[in-house]
Amino acid sequence: MLALVSREGRPAAVAEGIDDETLVERARGGDRWAEEALYRRHASAVTSAVVRLVGRHADADDIVQDTFIIAFGRLETLRAGSAFRAWISRIALNEVRRHLRRRKLLQLVHLDRGVDDAGFAARAVDGTRPDLRAELAELDRILATLPVEQRLVGLLHRVEGWSIRETADAVDCSTATMKRRLSAADSAIDVARSGRGWTT
Repeated sequence: MLALVSREGRPAAVAEGIDDETLVERARGGDRWAEEALYRRHASAVTSAVVRLVGRHADADDIVQDTFIIAFGRLETLRAGSAFRAWISRIALNEVRRHLRRRKLLQLVHLDRGVDDAGFAARAVDGTRPDLRAELAELDRILATLPVEQRLVGLLHRVEGWSIRETADAVDCSTATMKRRLSAADSAIDVARSGRGWTT
């Protein structure tokens, strides 16, 4: 992960009491502590979403690292520092899309060696009943069949708990478009579940 240190020697912190806009302005001026503070403030939410979306911890770590490197290299293009969260989320999701496209190509030529260790089934707690674990594994398979944009909004809103507005901003679409994608994802999951005899 990023190992940024303050020029003033201050310990890395979440910088409570300092808003994103101020931190972004300071980071633009070369303050590495401000970059570290932005990273610490937002990395957890970004990582949680990316892990869920790609289903692999190792891949997620690489994507999150790349996301923040890209973001800090492009800070001058961010119009409002207060929008940093939505902006960093969009960068992360673009990296997720790129990663999933590459994974699909590798799978087509049987060169994908990654291990899915972060899906619903893999993250089930010890002692989960075998039938429930099987349903979670099936849900992972269903989600993998959804178009990427539907899967993104479904996981971000339904699983990660992002609001409609946050999700729409992250995937860079209107709230109406986001709701249509979410509805399509819900319908596809419901159809797949009912076809397998699941109860809702």
